[in-house]
Amino acid sequence: MRLDPTGAILGGGLKILVSRPVVSVIMATYNRSQVMACAIQSLERSSFADWELIVVGDACTDDTREVVASFAEPRIRFVDLEGNTGEQSGPNNEGFRHSRGSYVAYLNHDDLWLADHLETAVEGIESSGADLVFTLALSMGADGTRFLFGATSSGRYEPHMSVPASTWLMRRETVESVGPWRYFREIYNVPSQDWLFRAWKAGKSMRLLPRLTVVALPSGSRLRSYVQRESLDHRVMAERILREPDFRELELTQLALRYASRAEEPTFARNAARATYGLLAKLCLAMGIHPRAAMNLVAHRRKGGAIDRKRRIRGLEDIARKAGL
Repeated sequence: MRLDPTGAILGGGLKILVSRPVVSVIMATYNRSQVMACAIQSLERSSFADWELIVVGDACTDDTREVVASFAEPRIRFVDLEGNTGEQSGPNNEGFRHSRGSYVAYLNHDDLWLADHLETAVEGIESSGADLVFTLALSMGADGTRFLFGATSSGRYEPHMSVPASTWLMRRETVESVGPWRYFREIYNVPSQDWLFRAWKAGKSMRLLPRLTVVALPSGSRLRSYVQRESLDHRVMAERILREPDFRELELTQLALRYASRAEEPTFARNAARATYGLLAKLCLAMGIHPRAAMNLVAHRRKGGAIDRKRRIRGLEDIARKAGL
């Protein structure tokens, strides 16, 4: 018996129509069950209930399957790839093949959603008619430094931006039109931003919903995060989101103070760097090249170099060597 993309159960010559969820959430994961659990819990607290979650393991060797099963949630399914991709493109493509929703969202296994994330995104995409919407994300580094991702004065995706996948919600047909995520060794950019750039080049309407709904705790800024398997930052942040009704206001205030202090610093060098980058970005776009891909080419001189650098920071290359991958 199998489930076809329209939500009908097929088998034995029978076809039974079942309601499919409004949103399919896809989570790529690899051997970080302790932080993945925090991400799933953030989805479970969502004010929007009509979702399914497809967790796709990248050939996991830890207790990921058992942790997912411990939620005992019929809306959650687990799929594990037979071979290791080494980043999220393979798991995300497999997750889409298993998805049934009218809309598709991605939740990185080390990110957290605020309770109104899906509600905000669904209302935004339906009212705007956009192909894809994205919200604002607070990114917290290992040293506690905060950054805001997704902000754009135009209200639309711009190719120079970096927009975390956990902030996206898109129509199913948008995914089908743009195509699968590309493997990191085939491109100079990182797969998520490569996908967005391809959607932009295809003329898709991608709009900002100016509300902070995502907290990102990127493993790429945490030394040997896959080796040490530490989850304290995630547990503390998840607890704050749950217990502090003014969490969003407090964090946005801290961000505002940080950016205000930066604005008071000497500006010549910063403005010169900005102007140089702006000029180079325009030249890249005129040639149909993502500016970040060009920077990665110069920095790493090979495809996949940006992801390889993050893998070294996370300790994944050491793990792969020991496993003979």
